[in-house]
Amino acid sequence: TMLAFPRVRFYENTTEVGDVWLDEDLIAPFNFPIRLPEAELEAKRDSVRENEPPVFALDPDAVDVTQARLDTLADHFDATFEAYAAWQLAKTREQDAEAIDTDSLRYQQERAAMPIEISETQWDALLTSFAARIGTLPAASRADASGPALHSRLLRTVRGLREQVFKREVVDIPGDSLRADELIIRNEDPRVRDERAIPSRDVLGLDTAISQARRALEREVGEDRDLVLLGLAMFRHAFRPSLRYQRNATEQRLQEQMAEIRPTRGLVRQDITIVRRGDEVTPEVYEQLVSLEYAQRDRSGNIGVYRTWFGKVLLVLAAYFIFFFYLYLLRRQVYSDTRSMLLITLLFAGVVVGYLLVGYVDVFNELIVPVALVSILLTIIFDSRVGMFGTVTLAVVGGMVFGFDFEFTFATIFAGFTAVFSVREVKTRSDLVLSAALVVGAYLLVGLGYTLLRVDPLDARLFMDLRSVMVGGVLLLLASPVLWLIERTFNVTTDLALLELSDTNRDLLKNLSLRAPGTFNHVLQVANLAEAAADAIGANALRARVGALYHDIGKMLKPEYFIENQQPGENPHDRITPYMSALIIAAHVKDGLELGRENSLPQVVLDFIPTHHGTTMMEFFYRRAVELQEPDDVPVDEAEFRYPGPRPHTVEQAIVMLADSVEAASRSLDKPTPRRLETLIDTLFSARVEDGQLGASPLTFADLSRIKETFLSILSGIYHFRVKYPDQPDEPQSPAGDSGGTEEQPTVPEGRAGLDVQVLPTRRRPGGSEGSVPSPPEAGPSSSERSSIG
Repeated sequence: TMLAFPRVRFYENTTEVGDVWLDEDLIAPFNFPIRLPEAELEAKRDSVRENEPPVFALDPDAVDVTQARLDTLADHFDATFEAYAAWQLAKTREQDAEAIDTDSLRYQQERAAMPIEISETQWDALLTSFAARIGTLPAASRADASGPALHSRLLRTVRGLREQVFKREVVDIPGDSLRADELIIRNEDPRVRDERAIPSRDVLGLDTAISQARRALEREVGEDRDLVLLGLAMFRHAFRPSLRYQRNATEQRLQEQMAEIRPTRGLVRQDITIVRRGDEVTPEVYEQLVSLEYAQRDRSGNIGVYRTWFGKVLLVLAAYFIFFFYLYLLRRQVYSDTRSMLLITLLFAGVVVGYLLVGYVDVFNELIVPVALVSILLTIIFDSRVGMFGTVTLAVVGGMVFGFDFEFTFATIFAGFTAVFSVREVKTRSDLVLSAALVVGAYLLVGLGYTLLRVDPLDARLFMDLRSVMVGGVLLLLASPVLWLIERTFNVTTDLALLELSDTNRDLLKNLSLRAPGTFNHVLQVANLAEAAADAIGANALRARVGALYHDIGKMLKPEYFIENQQPGENPHDRITPYMSALIIAAHVKDGLELGRENSLPQVVLDFIPTHHGTTMMEFFYRRAVELQEPDDVPVDEAEFRYPGPRPHTVEQAIVMLADSVEAASRSLDKPTPRRLETLIDTLFSARVEDGQLGASPLTFADLSRIKETFLSILSGIYHFRVKYPDQPDEPQSPAGDSGGTEEQPTVPEGRAGLDVQVLPTRRRPGGSEGSVPSPPEAGPSSSERSSIG
């Protein structure tokens, strides 16, 4: 974040030309010079660079060195052709092989010693021309023997160029690099050391000299490219410019001239009013404001630099501290999750990098940074409060980075909150397009307000703001693919993903409805109960609903073993032992997990499958095993009749466990009156609490009370009674009678409280949730026990 702060000024000026000065009158605290604008300073520097003459050293030996090189080159050619002639004559006279080899070797050595590189094609042309002038050689007939040999013609042309070129001074750099009107020539001879200036037009650039050489060679040898290149190679080898560029001396003169540029003009006297409140910031006033900033920095020295940097660090830390301390206090599950904190850190880092890059882009301003995109992602992934706190944090940090720009901070908070509110009830990923449109509208609304406050509403900043907001709105359309990437990278299950899973037309739920219709009806009722209860206590209602929809998918593999799917008649459990029944009933948990993984259910949904039973006991089968046990048999192990667990560890999982048992048991009541339903719910809740099934969840007794009220309200609506007509016979009295105005204590038939234990048709089973349900405690929990069940 600290890298995103501008490092040009240590004391930021928050105004621009055309703004209205809203602070108190600004009085000069001391005398300070007025700095030239950076553009004007750079223009003066450019002028110095263009007009400062370069320095060259005079080479008095350039002509002689060039002549000496040409002579040496001619000697090399003569030696090479002499060796060639001797070799060819030796072969013609049929001398002994040793002599021929000796001449051939000398010829090859002379060719290798040539100071310039000559291709085979060029050598062939040179040798052919040379042989034509010696009749005794085999190649004599291959060329015209009139006139000098080819190499001699080329050397003659280059010698003529030397005389022509050296009529003027020649520099060793291209002529078009001489931008100044003059250049400085230094004679470094100790005897006549002097320095003089000559017009740049009186010298010849090296590129121009080479161009002249090319034209002269083309006139001599025609359009033969190989021969022209050979001549140019001779010229480049021999030619030595008379003026050598002195880079260090030129740079030194340039720095001296740069140092003479005055970066200031005029002086602001102490106690002079720089600008009054309500005045427009003119270019002259703006120069004085910037000059005051530099003057304050210079007076403070390094201490001021460090003090400013430390101040920024404190402000940034304070902004981040508020957000992360909020997570620590009120969103502990987010704060404690490493992946969640890493995701938040990466999202924040992305925005800060955007702040940093804005300073390098001239066509956009800070409004292009998609802070609202992070607001949308935080809201969808976590919740709206995390989204709002994150928005405020990033807006405040951005405002500090951009020179404590309140306009940016306010616009970002307003647009970010709009983004948060627009996705709170998002149903599909396509709704994110509407959210992007609303965010753009929020930016435009705030921008319109600030535009109307400006002196010149139609200034260049308005169009930059519009351009940045529109591009930022397009970037918001990345919310859907970015969300998809986050879901798979960080294993995050958002409400959007849960909404897609809640569609009962998905293959997994459709198969459940076809293969186990009774179970499907059961999970729909459990989902309704769980959703309403979660909403009542402020939990994630959508997560509870989706978890309830998939918690019993394992039953579709063996639906006939579960009572809700059985038709009147034979019960398959009559033919097997209690141990086998317990294995089959418990297997629906393992089967459900395998089906869920095969269908790519997220882990947050898979967790509902093993936790909706926790480690409860299938007590009916346990008791039946005890009854069938012979005296000599090994005692029945309770562990063989318990679900593997684990127990629920989230509020939503605990709610689904309670909703599952209550919904199943409520179907077993002969007369599901509100009183009987309330007693049933109390009984089941007490059983789960006393068995320790809710100990790992963060549910409180106050939550249980609200959940009970919700369950009772919904079940009473489902099992409401019709008004009794006059001719309708009375219902038979219960064994307990109606004395005292009390209703019969309800019993929960074995196998109905949880729907995972079958009904054995041959005998009446005692009540219980897959076993007997203990009576509720005589007294409720004490005040010290109300805070948490676990």
